Amino acid sequence: MPEDIFIFGLGNPGQEYRFSRHNFGFTVLDYFLEENVFPQFTGKKNYLISGKNISGKNVFLIKPLTFMNLSGKAVKEALNKNGVFKIEENEAASNIVLIHDDLDLSFGNYKIKFGGSGGSHNGVNSVINSIQSKNFIRLKLGINSPERARFNTGADYVLSNFSKDEVKMLPDILRIMNEILLSFISDGLAKTMNNYNRK
Repeated sequence: MPEDIFIFGLGNPGQEYRFSRHNFGFTVLDYFLEENVFPQFTGKKNYLISGKNISGKNVFLIKPLTFMNLSGKAVKEALNKNGVFKIEENEAASNIVLIHDDLDLSFGNYKIKFGGSGGSHNGVNSVINSIQSKNFIRLKLGINSPERARFNTGADYVLSNFSKDEVKMLPDILRIMNEILLSFISDGLAKTMNNYNRK
């Protein structure tokens, strides 16, 4: 049987959040779907999903619709619907990828990471709490920039839209994310981290 790979992009549903920094995970999934000719997303109760076979593996792209702070509810529901009921504490779920924005990384930077805490990211913490495990892959997308100084809080900043200069850089970043995800699907985590994580 082909291996199932679940790729979740985090964000907030609704047109008003579409171009916000907090929706970086959604943006990457949308780009990956188009570039690799996936079927359009179909709606479930708490998430959107699309699937396709790539390199002999069933790849599912999933966007939670529960708003960022409750992302875990949708992630757990999607996994359960597809036969993943529990990740044991000592089990490495190397077929689950979470793509999300990261305030500790500068815009244009990224990091592929396995496990670890969610820090101050409410969406990641919601996923960890819901599936009772940290043992999944995270693709962290930097959103920090000098623009942040103009905002009163981190929450205001992450919900703001990308600047004009950042929008110009987005296509190159999205192309790299596409490469990373395809590498992960075909070559696995270790090789992808080796090739793409910056020293």
